Amino acid sequence: MKKAIAIFVCALLGLVAGYFAAPAASFLFIQSTQRDMFGAFALSLVDSSVACNCDGQPPSESLKTVKQDLSILQRWRDQNRNSRVLGQEIGLTQVRLSRLEGELGDNTQADADMTKAQEELAALGWRDTSAAHLIALTKQLNSEYKPADQKNKTVGESQGLASIGRP
Repeated sequence: MKKAIAIFVCALLGLVAGYFAAPAASFLFIQSTQRDMFGAFALSLVDSSVACNCDGQPPSESLKTVKQDLSILQRWRDQNRNSRVLGQEIGLTQVRLSRLEGELGDNTQADADMTKAQEELAALGWRDTSAAHLIALTKQLNSEYKPADQKNKTVGESQGLASIGRP
């Protein structure tokens, strides 16, 4: 009887350990063997933090967050120079950074970051890289990530974005 209980306890402990160890092991396996897949996953995390974690924060805190995200994106870009997705994300993040710096009154740095964004996106083949277009684009992208209000509309739709043909 003691042998059966010992086997049961060992099996149960093995199941519990496997339950917690398997996700970590699979995460490490994917990271080491499927770099593109892992990079896409990490990019989606960064992209969502750039687009929506700045809501409700003061501009100075948002600026810090966006600078960190830009730094991460640039490090990934150093590892994968040909990635058009990373180039686009870097360009759009620089536009967001420029907007925040403009809000804080640092117009010189805002203009410099906007120029970098325009150059990055133009190198990818974007036709319209005017500051007005890029600012409108990032505002629209940010509004798509805002939480729903009480009327089951997104905050962006309740502010009039639905009138431009968006569902």
